[in-house]
Amino acid sequence: MNTRLTLRAWAVLAGSAALLVAGQLLGYPLLQVLAGAGIAVVLVSVLTVVRRPKVAVERVLYPDRVECGQPALARLVVRNESTRRQPAFVAADSVGPHQSEVSVAALAPAGVATYHYELPTSRRGPVPVGPLVLRRSDPFGLVTCRVSIGTAATLLVHPRRYAARPATGIRQRHHFEGPVSAGPLRGSIDLRRLREYVPGDEVRHVHWKASARAGRLMVREYVDPDQPRLQVLLDTRTSALTPDQFDTAVSVAASIAVVAAQSGQRLRLTTPCGTDHDVQSVSDLLDELAQLEQSQQSANLLEFLPIGPDGGALAVLTGDAAGLTEVPKLRSSYRPIVCIDVTHDEPAVHTALGVHVVHADSAQNAVDAWNSVPA
Repeated sequence: MNTRLTLRAWAVLAGSAALLVAGQLLGYPLLQVLAGAGIAVVLVSVLTVVRRPKVAVERVLYPDRVECGQPALARLVVRNESTRRQPAFVAADSVGPHQSEVSVAALAPAGVATYHYELPTSRRGPVPVGPLVLRRSDPFGLVTCRVSIGTAATLLVHPRRYAARPATGIRQRHHFEGPVSAGPLRGSIDLRRLREYVPGDEVRHVHWKASARAGRLMVREYVDPDQPRLQVLLDTRTSALTPDQFDTAVSVAASIAVVAAQSGQRLRLTTPCGTDHDVQSVSDLLDELAQLEQSQQSANLLEFLPIGPDGGALAVLTGDAAGLTEVPKLRSSYRPIVCIDVTHDEPAVHTALGVHVVHADSAQNAVDAWNSVPA
């Protein structure tokens, strides 16, 4: 708890001291009485606010994950835990670089009040919320008392997504005819992950060593090695994209990657700064894209891109026109290849050396161009 005198209080004390000295030197008792009154007012104000509010405060974010631009709220529940009436106070909550203040009215004994306030979602990324600071002041504004309460929380703002279509024209290499299932396929040989057993899983897929370590049944989940794949290469270098352009690229990546995962395509996310892994779920993908930051590394655009036969479709999001000159060499590993440059003012789509090149000035235009790329 932190109790402080305001500038007004210090001015009152200084004035009271001056009146006290003047009263003694000039022999005016009235001045001394006024000085004593000023000092008494400050002391009473301190005693009024020095008592810590006996309340329980609970803050809940809903939802705790939200798409950029969509509404998110914080619900504040205040309970008076004492048998006395609780004076009014202000609850201040730090929300990123901003601060939200809620004026909590006086509470009766055992009273409960609920308040709501909006959280900023205009920018992608994690938004730290809290801790709460309860602030009280006296009616004259002479003394303030602050006390930190509760814990901090995090609102995760996912990148904004636009209506995109799944990658088309991917070379089909299945060992069976028909559409691709989004789940494990019979006859699969690639181990995707270990997960907890659910009723209906085959007993022969139980991983006994992992089960012994985890203390619960764990099973192997397999996927068809020939399932259609989409490789997303997202440029995170500061030398290629400004912060605003990078956010645009992340939104485009989220738009085309989420719809690919939802349509049953295997998905892999790679950056020139070291990120390279298979995406297991849409929620994990959005969480990672929400927290992805740029790097000042000067790596080559294609340095960490996996190279191999029949790698599926490739989507490259960058602003490095020089780095795109090496992309046509990847035609033996990927098909189709779409390069999206988000740094151009005039939207355009053209094909050169078997590579579709999209120029766009916004995420919406980039996704619209992606949708128009021929299979």
